[in-house]
Amino acid sequence: MKTCFSCGISLEDDDVYEVKGKAFCDDCAMGQHKITQTCDPGAVHSALLDRKKSGYTGIDSLTDRQQSLYLFMKANNGVTMEQFVEKFNLTPEEISSDISVLRHLELGKGQKREDGVYFVIWEA
Repeated sequence: MKTCFSCGISLEDDDVYEVKGKAFCDDCAMGQHKITQTCDPGAVHSALLDRKKSGYTGIDSLTDRQQSLYLFMKANNGVTMEQFVEKFNLTPEEISSDISVLRHLELGKGQKREDGVYFVIWEA
């Protein structure tokens, strides 16, 4: 019996999906095939242009979860991935996907600090 590398559930041998040499359950294996590209100038340009045409500013057009992540970053002057996971009970992959949207909209960014990488609002 194996354990899912991502969510930790126990897996029967016929329920194991191997991705890049690691064992995953069906749901987590599917998530491994999503490519989240955080540094994509084309996506930034497109997202900003779309927002401008739509008349959105600030966090208006974000999903509820993206707004919550943004407000949590703002309230704490930066947040680590571990803090996001603990607070919102989401996987790092789910958080990364939403953080990519914030980065493309120039609402959030990564910031290296002495004790690790923090996600901060763009103005910080």
